[in-house]
Amino acid sequence: MSLRYTPATLALSALLLSSAHMAQAAERSEVDSDHNGLIEINDLDDLNEIRNNPLPSNAYELHGTHLYGNNGGCPTAGCNGYELTADLNFDTNGNQRFDAGDRFWNNGKGFEPIGNFNLKFAAEFHGQNHTLHNLTIHRPGEYFTALFGYLEMASVHHLNLTADIQGGGNSAALAGYAWRSLFYQLHANTQVTASDSTSNSCGAFCNAGANGGLIGSGEELMVRQVLLKTRVTGADETGGLAGYLADSNLDEIGVQAEVSGDSMVGGLSGKMTLTAGDSAAITSSVKRSFVAARVNGENRVGVLAGSLKGTDLSDVIVTGDLTLADRQYVRAGAVVGSMDGGSSLRLLATVRLPANSGNTRFIGSFAGESSDLVLTDIQKTHVASDLARRSDGSGKGSLTPSQHYLLSHIQCATAANACDSLQYSDWNTVVNSGKKALWTFGSQDQVPGVVLPQATLVDADANGVADSWPAMASPDPVDPDPVDPDPVTPTPGKSSGGGALLMWLWLLPLTAVLRRRTLRPARA
Repeated sequence: MSLRYTPATLALSALLLSSAHMAQAAERSEVDSDHNGLIEINDLDDLNEIRNNPLPSNAYELHGTHLYGNNGGCPTAGCNGYELTADLNFDTNGNQRFDAGDRFWNNGKGFEPIGNFNLKFAAEFHGQNHTLHNLTIHRPGEYFTALFGYLEMASVHHLNLTADIQGGGNSAALAGYAWRSLFYQLHANTQVTASDSTSNSCGAFCNAGANGGLIGSGEELMVRQVLLKTRVTGADETGGLAGYLADSNLDEIGVQAEVSGDSMVGGLSGKMTLTAGDSAAITSSVKRSFVAARVNGENRVGVLAGSLKGTDLSDVIVTGDLTLADRQYVRAGAVVGSMDGGSSLRLLATVRLPANSGNTRFIGSFAGESSDLVLTDIQKTHVASDLARRSDGSGKGSLTPSQHYLLSHIQCATAANACDSLQYSDWNTVVNSGKKALWTFGSQDQVPGVVLPQATLVDADANGVADSWPAMASPDPVDPDPVDPDPVTPTPGKSSGGGALLMWLWLLPLTAVLRRRTLRPARA
């Protein structure tokens, strides 16, 4: 006999499932079974539950101390974060699209970000090399839209992620805004689209600025060993990896991106800046990295970054193409739109720039505009002048060396052999974090590449795309949902999560007593 699903039976089934989730949570008194201080996240319910467990002594921060109100199994010092125990798939009905049949549909909004301006994630999240598949958040115009909306003194690592994000300012796939946080050993395929808020109550959070494929904006971050394939569309300060970074350091990053925005747009970052003055303890840098990007912007546009201030570049490959608004006084460069101070050492760029037009546009083979540089700040930096269509290092400003080598010279030179006086004579002494030679030199018709711990990245023919890129594993097939047994035709109107009804009713008395505190202002 076939079972017929009516609205009544669907509602009853959903209620039974909610009760089952509640019972499962209630039975899970031991949340850290291996007693390593990290609470196990076994399924999407556990992941969603993180937001409901603030620090007992501080209702405005998530420190990874409890899950479902329990801390059983945590060591004497307590737990301080979470760890994935399996791959998780937000496409819960397995039909390869985001629809009402998915548990975290939320009337089309998708998963609710963990953490926000008033509830900061301040813990460790260890992915254990597992994958979060098909994270979908569609909240156009909403600030801090990402898996983790707002982080402070947190770490996220050993995680794979595929995501489709629609948000407002400070939006990205992994972190909307982060302060003094660490991100490492991450592999992600993402799509991020940001738009201005249409709400009359958005206050200081209305504009769609500071958006990236992985991080929206951050201050005092360490980001290393990341592989990211992304498409990002935003406004000001839009970047492939991050929109805005201050006093942050990037190391062993691989990015392949399509990025479109307004001002300060780049394949790696929209804007990177050093704000700490002469303090030697705080720096801004990009090193041992590969960026292949197609970048489109209105002003201050570069295939690496839209704007750099006090940022040091070393051992970097930049490849791709750039399109720019045809209007007066815009700034653009193969590497960076505008550069104020900082340095460049051992950098190769094979970037196609637009030709000169009737308008006065400041386009340089290296930077659109440069300032506060001395002659020794730019060393062993080579841009293919034939692809850039110009040899002047800077479109406006001075002390940026002219670029005279062609693509063929960049390809045929090696550490041992010169090509029209170009030779990478000491580049072979540079190593990656695994102590292996960083630079790899192919044949005489190949652009050099970099050997990162996570992949060897090369664009030998300078077509703007990496010759190979590590694939992201596909999710396992999804078992049919007992409420919606046909994964191809989901039942319209099915509850999709963000907390089942009974869970919401149970938490309502707790949320009623939360008080708003005065917070350190976020960057708007």
